[in-house]
Amino acid sequence: MPDPIGLPATEKLLQAPHASSRIDAPRTPPRAAFGYACGLVMAFGASISFAAARAGVLAGLTADDMIFGRFVVAGIAMLPLLIYWGLPGLAGIGWLRGLALLLTGGPLFAILQTAGYSFAPLAHGGVIAPSTVTIVSTFAAGFVLSEALTRSHLVGAGLVLGGIVLISWQGVFDSAPGERAWIGDALFMLSSILWAGFTLLIRVWRIDAVRATAVVAVLSLCVVVPIYLGYRGPARLGAVPGSAFVFQALLQGLLQSVITIMAFSRAVAILGVSRAVLFPAIVPAISVLIGIPALGEIPTALQIAGVVVVSTGMLVAVGAAGQGERGQKVRDNVDGRDKPVQARS
Repeated sequence: MPDPIGLPATEKLLQAPHASSRIDAPRTPPRAAFGYACGLVMAFGASISFAAARAGVLAGLTADDMIFGRFVVAGIAMLPLLIYWGLPGLAGIGWLRGLALLLTGGPLFAILQTAGYSFAPLAHGGVIAPSTVTIVSTFAAGFVLSEALTRSHLVGAGLVLGGIVLISWQGVFDSAPGERAWIGDALFMLSSILWAGFTLLIRVWRIDAVRATAVVAVLSLCVVVPIYLGYRGPARLGAVPGSAFVFQALLQGLLQSVITIMAFSRAVAILGVSRAVLFPAIVPAISVLIGIPALGEIPTALQIAGVVVVSTGMLVAVGAAGQGERGQKVRDNVDGRDKPVQARS
């Protein structure tokens, strides 16, 4: 994710006598409010996307139907940006790195996550996916980037794992014959590990998240379309529920694959990572709440308890991450590494 954006013009004005009272009062609150609004767009967008994926399965769509529609829309939407930034060099990212991002954040990740809803309800996917990403990313950053892991990280991770056990308990130990919710839970966790790898690569290579998203969307379009049409055949497009397919393609392709990532990138840029990371922590609770009226899926007492424990653990973990990020930001500024790598346009 990109680091917070500086405001050089404002800083120069603040050096003038008595400028602080004239500049800070009117400008800072609206800017912060926009950052919080972007964070909420990300949280609700991700939650709605999770609920929509479950609704698509219940409407008769398969996971590959939704992945096809998702990347057709996302790829077409992001293609102009990728052309502007440089298509031959993949926006300055390069082909080897682009293929690595495709492997971790492209069709494989998406098919695993979406297929999970064929086996498990929203209360599982909407909680297990974001919480697993948060914890795996945190510990991976500790080992790969040598970021400090504090007691809060360990406590938060323990709470998240405990909450996942509560949510998955019925599907693993108390399910009726023929029920396979545990398969969905496993798919959610595998997809989340891949996405954690995607976010880690962005951090290691210091790549702008929107550019990485454009690369993945366009490359996924090139991969998914021939595979889907070759495997399913063009006749499949006439057999799928038309309205449900178009709805999923637009929502998953634009809201989840484009809008939420751009919104979160802006939230990080305006608020800083220490505040922005709080928004993914509220996704599990929002997802479960959306699923009640939208899908009629009422969470069990164990699942509700799991959501509470997972959300608490994520807040504890990202709170510690925020403290570490502030220290890292000071070191990055001293070293002159306060901006992500950008391609020359």
